[in-house]
Amino acid sequence: MAIPEEILEKARNALTHAARPLFFHDDDPDGTCSFVILYQFCKEGSGVAIKTSPVLTKEYLRKVDEYSPDLIVVLDKPKIDDEFLQAVKTPIVWIDHHEPQIETAKRFPNLFYINPRIWDDADNRPTSYWSYRIAKNNLWIATVGSVADWHVPDYIDEFAKTYPDLMPESYTGITDLYLDTPIAKLIRVIQFNLKGSTTEARKSVITLTRIESPYEILQQTTSRGRFLWKKYERLAAGYDRMLAEAKATAAETPESNILKYLYTDDSMTFTSELSNELLIRYPNRIILVGRKHDGNVKCSTRSKDIEMPTIVTESLKGCEGYGGGHRNACGIVVAEKDWDTFYAKFSELVDKALQ
Repeated sequence: MAIPEEILEKARNALTHAARPLFFHDDDPDGTCSFVILYQFCKEGSGVAIKTSPVLTKEYLRKVDEYSPDLIVVLDKPKIDDEFLQAVKTPIVWIDHHEPQIETAKRFPNLFYINPRIWDDADNRPTSYWSYRIAKNNLWIATVGSVADWHVPDYIDEFAKTYPDLMPESYTGITDLYLDTPIAKLIRVIQFNLKGSTTEARKSVITLTRIESPYEILQQTTSRGRFLWKKYERLAAGYDRMLAEAKATAAETPESNILKYLYTDDSMTFTSELSNELLIRYPNRIILVGRKHDGNVKCSTRSKDIEMPTIVTESLKGCEGYGGGHRNACGIVVAEKDWDTFYAKFSELVDKALQ
């Protein structure tokens, strides 16, 4: 059972009547596309990307004080701190698709919580999908956001009719859309424009809200499109180098169930993007990509078939770190001093799961 239409209508009405909405969104393509869709629907408001944590914490209360919104919209964030919710009396619309936070929603009457998994735990369609269902606009951004989050939306045929040249001649699933297609290029442009300093990323997101057509980016037909494309090109060289190194590692370890690639970079992280692409290119292996930074290894792990959250949780026991996520995709942070312990257990559990 999908989210009932009356629930979507309630969110639509709240957004329609908001004069000063403040959006807090995840800084991945799904969260960012969700923001763009609803910001353009409201034609008002301000956005804040949450870059450092899966939780909307009390530190962001200052943004509420500075902006004085009449509505707060939280997009694609798994959790909100109680301290944040206790301090805010403004109405909040929270749209997410991670583990449902039903008890939190019950305790705060000003919080309107929308999560498809409340109605069907197997339904984890991305936030950009539901934002499109609410706003009913920005088809191309909604498609890019959904595909970026590994979901082929049920409006893909409408997208294909509107933008036939942006679709492959044929496809059977998400993997045929995620790489080597115009949609994939748009995903990369958005992903790379979200990197860098908060100020730099915010400028890119603001620019994205002004884009009216995907061709502005793909064909660089406007100054806005050229701005986003230029940053994408600047970062693509570094990404392509790391991808080549990971492919070489795969060739050197053909018997391993795990494709492990670690790198050190003080400026940019590509763990999520690399792990997604590597899973498509090596679907029979478990992907583990990690970036060594500030005494930690920050990882993304992906699998086609096995459930990763339990393996991640068990592997972290006795280690300094944390992790979690979706059934086949997790994020992990583990202290570098505990890496060998973590990886030994991770490898053992993966091999056992694949037996």
